[in-house]
This record gives sequence, C-alpha cells and structure tokens, in this order.
Amino acid sequence: MKEETLNQLFKPENGIETAIVGDAAFIEGCEYGKSRSGHPEGKVKFHVKEVLDNIDKFYGDDEDRRDLRLIALVHDTFKHKVDRNKPKTGDNHHGNIAKVFTENYISGRGLLYIIEKHDEAYNAWGKGARHGDWYKAETRANLLVQSLLQYNVLNLYLKFYKCDNRTGDKEQDNYDWFCNLPSVFSYN
Repeated sequence: MKEETLNQLFKPENGIETAIVGDAAFIEGCEYGKSRSGHPEGKVKFHVKEVLDNIDKFYGDDEDRRDLRLIALVHDTFKHKVDRNKPKTGDNHHGNIAKVFTENYISGRGLLYIIEKHDEAYNAWGKGARHGDWYKAETRANLLVQSLLQYNVLNLYLKFYKCDNRTGDKEQDNYDWFCNLPSVFSYN
C-alpha cells in the first residue's frame, strides 16, 4: 500500500501551509518518531494529523482555525533536531527550533510564542505531578499565563492545548489542572 504524501495527509489550505509542507526540513521532521508513551502513533506526521483532525472537530468554524492549523503543523516537527546529550531547554528545545523555523514564514509574535511554548503548561504541571512541587508548578504556569496575556493569545493557546492533548494515549489531568488555575479560569 502506498503511503500518503504530506500534501495528501495534511491538505494544505493556503500558501503558507503549502510552503511549509513542501520545505525539506519540515518533511524530514515529519518522518521522525517511533511509538512511545503519549505518542503511540509513532511518526510526527501522524500526531500532526491527529491534531489537525481535532482542530476540525472542536474548532472547524472558529475564527482561530487558520492559526491553530499553523501551530499544529510545526509544533512537534523538529524533535529530531534536539541534541539528546544536552538539556532540552532554550535553543535545544523542539519548540524553540520550531519557532525559529516558522519565523521564515510568519512574523506574528503571539503565534511564534505559542509554537515555542506549546508544551509549557504540561511542563509546569509536571513539576507538581512528578516532583510534588505544586508551588513551583503554579508559579511556572502563571508566568506562562502572564506572557500569553501580554501577547493576547491565551485563548488561542488553550484551544491548541486541547487539540494537542486529545491525541494518542495522553491523560487529561495536565490540561484540566491548567484550565482550572485561578489565573486561567478567571480569564475564561
């Protein structure tokens, strides 16, 4: 059986999406990955497809659909560029690498911030869930919320987080925790 091309799988809807899906660096990143906890689908391209399907399911007629699709396409596509021998932070985090790639296509600071920090709410939750430090978890999450509010993209972040977190075999505890933080809950 012949595998679908990325154009067939993602069905680009505008010039930016078409250019991204045709970029050699993007194509390389889409082919990366193997089945693991949180991502039983394996290759990045299958995760991206799940997120795109969730965007259609939850936000098919939403004014943010175009931005959500852009974030979905690139958010995890550069995990293969992370140096596993170094801490996965700063320039060596897949979100930052994705942001730098996407700067070739867009200039919207809020969108770029979401691409860079798309896992930050989950990472904040991890401070509490895995390390028992809920004070640090909430502090980190509240810093993220403040930055998202400065860029006026908190609602967009929440929409993307929902679509990304309802894939594979991911648990919903982290998403629910973040959405119920007073700084987020009072915003909605």
